[in-house]
Amino acid sequence: MSVTLRDVAERAGVSTAATSQALNDRGSLRPETRARIKAIAAELGYTPNRNAAALRRGRTLSIGFVMAEDAAVSRRRAVQRARQLNALVSASAANGFTVTVLPDSRPDLLAGAHIDVLYFSDPADRREILHEAASRGIPVVASDLYVASTSGLSIRTGYGDAVRAALELLAQTGAERIGFIVDDGEIPRDQIGESAYLAWTTVRSRPPLVARVDADRHRLARCVRELLESGADAIVAFCEEGPEIYLQLEATGLVIPRDLQLIALCTTDCALNTRLGISHVCVHPDAAPALMFAALDEAGAGDGPVVKDLPWEIVRGSTTR
Repeated sequence: MSVTLRDVAERAGVSTAATSQALNDRGSLRPETRARIKAIAAELGYTPNRNAAALRRGRTLSIGFVMAEDAAVSRRRAVQRARQLNALVSASAANGFTVTVLPDSRPDLLAGAHIDVLYFSDPADRREILHEAASRGIPVVASDLYVASTSGLSIRTGYGDAVRAALELLAQTGAERIGFIVDDGEIPRDQIGESAYLAWTTVRSRPPLVARVDADRHRLARCVRELLESGADAIVAFCEEGPEIYLQLEATGLVIPRDLQLIALCTTDCALNTRLGISHVCVHPDAAPALMFAALDEAGAGDGPVVKDLPWEIVRGSTTR
């Protein structure tokens, strides 16, 4: 049987309140008394009951993860969702939390869900569950979506800033007509990237050159040709991790960077882009759960919505040398 706080108190000959104060470094106990109680707790193998402590603070130690019920979701997006869930499970385990998966189509399930926070990782999912959580006073954490409730956290993944940085770097290295390849869909991440690109070209009076690729990448080679035929001397590949677009350019016989400059979006294996010499902007959406736990108390304080930014960086390769 596990050792309880009462067991430690009886062995030390003090009250459970004094034992709790000693083990949590609170109260005004004498240093020698505090040290003796801690030594007895260690000798008996006492470990605090996290669940009991959480219940006293009104916590459940569980995070609700919103999962889309969309059978038509693309393979690429399904992989991204699996990565987001894996990242949340890992961060939750490291912080002593469990994960409860909730379908975005069933906001009614929140009535029986015992969760501390509702984590909304994909702005493309149905949002009715967010409104239900807000009405029940459950803090909401969302990626790339502003949370207007007083208890909540908005995590900006940095896609827009990464696109602007890539465009500036290409412009500094002499690119005049910069093309932009993006996924053909209504995924908010892609909308953020394309909006940043269109705003940048508008401010600088440059003609936008946008090519849209399908989810299975059958049109990737055609998109590359379209941009080249339109006079593009540089490409920001927002839809690609790097290697696929690199191989398509290589197949055309172009020399990078002599004939064309390339910067690719990277959210996974940025080391492969480095080995290939592809300049890339690295964003880290999988770091959102760890950031959420770091800001959990702040997000649930009820002092207004909290906004946090994930780190991102641009890595120069041979394409911008």
